[in-house]
Amino acid sequence: MNMRPGAMFISFDAVAVSGIIVEASKVAKFLARNAIKSYLDLGYDIKIDKGKFNKPYNHEQEIYKDVFELVRVDDIDSVPYYNIDFIERAHNILISRKTTVSSKEQEEIILAVSESSRDLARRIVQLWEKLNISYVIVENGTLPENIIYTKALYLAIDAYGKHHGLGNFVIWRDHDLMWNSEKTVMKYGPSPYPHAVKPIKSSYITYVTLNNHLKKKLEAWCRHEVEIKVKKNTYDFTRQGNYTNIRENLSVRDDDILIARTTRIIPQKRLDRDIYLVRRLNQLFLQNSVDRKVFLVVAGDPHEDYAFYQELKASAKNLNIGSFVKFIGPLQHECSATHKNTKTIWDLYYSCDLVSFLTSWDYDSYGNPIGEAISFKRCYITTSYEYYWEVYGQYGFEAPVMAISEERDGLPDEAFINDVYRFLKNKRLMTEVAQRNFYIGKQVLSDNVIDILEFDYSKRQMRDNVFVSVVLPVYNEGDRINEVLLSLFNQKTHCGMITHETYELIIVDNNSTDDSVEKIKAFSAQNPIMDIHIVKETIQGVSSARKRGMDFASLRSKARDSRLGVQKKHYIVSADADCTVDPYWLHALIETMVEEDGDLGTCNYYYNEESFRHRPNLFKEIQKTLRCRDMSFSLFGGFPDGKGFAVERTFYDKVGGIEIFYQLNNGRFVEHLSDDWDFGIRVIAWGGKPVYARDSRVEINSRRVDALLEGVIAGIAYGQDGIITMKDVRPDVEGQKPTLCDTNPAQSQQAWFYSIKDYVPKNIVLPALLNPQILLENPAVREFFTEPVADRLYQRIHEIKHESRIIDFKAIHAYKTPAYRLYFEFRNEIFSALRRAVGEDIGFPPPLPACFDAVKPEDFERFVYYFCEDRESGEAHNYFANGGVF
Repeated sequence: MNMRPGAMFISFDAVAVSGIIVEASKVAKFLARNAIKSYLDLGYDIKIDKGKFNKPYNHEQEIYKDVFELVRVDDIDSVPYYNIDFIERAHNILISRKTTVSSKEQEEIILAVSESSRDLARRIVQLWEKLNISYVIVENGTLPENIIYTKALYLAIDAYGKHHGLGNFVIWRDHDLMWNSEKTVMKYGPSPYPHAVKPIKSSYITYVTLNNHLKKKLEAWCRHEVEIKVKKNTYDFTRQGNYTNIRENLSVRDDDILIARTTRIIPQKRLDRDIYLVRRLNQLFLQNSVDRKVFLVVAGDPHEDYAFYQELKASAKNLNIGSFVKFIGPLQHECSATHKNTKTIWDLYYSCDLVSFLTSWDYDSYGNPIGEAISFKRCYITTSYEYYWEVYGQYGFEAPVMAISEERDGLPDEAFINDVYRFLKNKRLMTEVAQRNFYIGKQVLSDNVIDILEFDYSKRQMRDNVFVSVVLPVYNEGDRINEVLLSLFNQKTHCGMITHETYELIIVDNNSTDDSVEKIKAFSAQNPIMDIHIVKETIQGVSSARKRGMDFASLRSKARDSRLGVQKKHYIVSADADCTVDPYWLHALIETMVEEDGDLGTCNYYYNEESFRHRPNLFKEIQKTLRCRDMSFSLFGGFPDGKGFAVERTFYDKVGGIEIFYQLNNGRFVEHLSDDWDFGIRVIAWGGKPVYARDSRVEINSRRVDALLEGVIAGIAYGQDGIITMKDVRPDVEGQKPTLCDTNPAQSQQAWFYSIKDYVPKNIVLPALLNPQILLENPAVREFFTEPVADRLYQRIHEIKHESRIIDFKAIHAYKTPAYRLYFEFRNEIFSALRRAVGEDIGFPPPLPACFDAVKPEDFERFVYYFCEDRESGEAHNYFANGGVF
């Protein structure tokens, strides 16, 4: 039995080589890199109008042998009623309504369709079982002409998903809503197609189409019972290869113009426009005494509509440009080239000056040649077909565009011809336009096939020996991602505990628009010894990205344990994409958790002193905060920071994982940024044991301080008035690097005050508040506070908890106000303890807010309560601020 997981591609197009199959092959290539084999059913037994029903695969196997294994349902002709005559009859009666029958006969047809669908579904499931299918990708599946197969496919998906306990394992992708776009032919009759199979709501299926217009039509058709996602076709902007210049073989000089048209040779593609355009361009070059000829090279199968092909050749001959129009037959895409020396579409694009897409108004919804031209740094010309402006025009791509519409669908007019002529005369302009288009395309059309597929790596089994998953949220970190990846890859160990066989890396792409993902993929390809996964989180925010990666790690760990029939300790670790880790970072962290049986592990952080060589005052304040941190974490275990912490997987699941909190900012909900700290509260509040790994060291990127120093000094580093929002801390995010100046004594003191006010309530008071019985009876903790202070603190914690017991049912936020109240009440005692434990330079508590000047001593605790209740939304927040970015 084949145990390698597989992906089943089903095309409703019934064409061996088409844009739809090219898009499918991009998905297949990605799956191959992740050890998943791809199978393709070309749909010969689905569409009957292509004349290939029951036609065996012959040369098609050779075309795709390195991408797909071609398969189809065995003995499909033995399925009851599943033959050309019945399928055509059912279509004519139920869909196009070309044939009228009695209600009894119609009912008999419907019953026969149902019987046939059930039997076919059973055989589809058998095929998937045999191939060990984990994913199904349906291409153009909304065609309603063969409702037997469509019904069977839905039945098969439901049965297979239930049997294997699968989640969302099907992508159902509609490319062009063909029953709408072939409206001039009325192939499918008038809407609303009462017996056509509409998209069905299913937990197993994600529906995808290529633009918003199609999304709206599909959703309206199924009465908005199903959500359709918009995911464009994608293109490779990192292409590297050795391509062949085929001009010489075509007798085209280097100075001549070569216009490439890659297409099916059928009337809807309007190749007559290209032929007419080439005639007029040659006339214009001749009239202006320019020694340059214009050639049209058409790559397409002349036998699909041989009569039309002959018409085109005759037309070119009658226009006296027969030698300038060259039909070179179908070319393979790079992904399906059968031999090294096989000429491909990329060779043609490499050789051409311009790619043409002068299609008809309503036939093509997307236009692969345009995207391919853009990604290949070639200029293009196009018609203003129905979806051009939505797909390309809105992004600012530049090209001569021939105006057409539903009513006006003729040959190129003189204005368009002259635009193309002026364009072709200026090669420098063409180069600049191609470069600009390439840059825009890289942002909006780049290869994000994971996002299209919403790839679930849980289908790729976790290796038996992996017991650590490192999660790295990434957003536009291309400038330093390789350095970070190297630090995570080059982890050292003692006694073989941490090796590339025992830990994996999970990258969470949080909508990066730079080359971060491409660099990660390249790094993964160069270092196959370690498992590196890339998952996508479309909700913007590091909290959501971290949650996505950790949930994913937990899911795969549980699946592995279930497969092995054991429950093993598994540690999920958070890292940061702008921080590098020391060589023994992971070993020291996991070793501490194992030896101390910890549920939550925190790391030690440091800054590179060289980054502060000219800022000694600032570095001194930073070091004071980090010294306090090291001391308190050694005593209390500490709270996690996204830069580096670990949690044991069963405890992660026990507390419900990372929780995302929201706040209002300018009238909209935004993520609160304290997910890591809040998560630590959840773990400790649920009885989890925190441990501190002093030797597990993470170097913090100084850009956090460099970019936000003024905010740190003023106590508004990440917001004010209760609103904490993400800020881009890249030093050159605005195109200018910040001036890295030192702080003067007054600024140093202000920065320290805000840092320590942020630090003490969270990291000294809060641990005691969460675990008073454990911590305040610990001899080392009692020594830190002194016996009398520890006893008073213990008593006061219980008083405050009793007062607050029904105020807030959220476990996390229930602790925030009490922690800040205790800070005010015990601030002098705490700073006294810090001076003893850390050093006299820690000093004394920052001054109280001015509002307490008028408060009588006997009313102090009462007004502290009112002040701290305002902590999350008002003036009190600005007192404590969020200056703790040290």
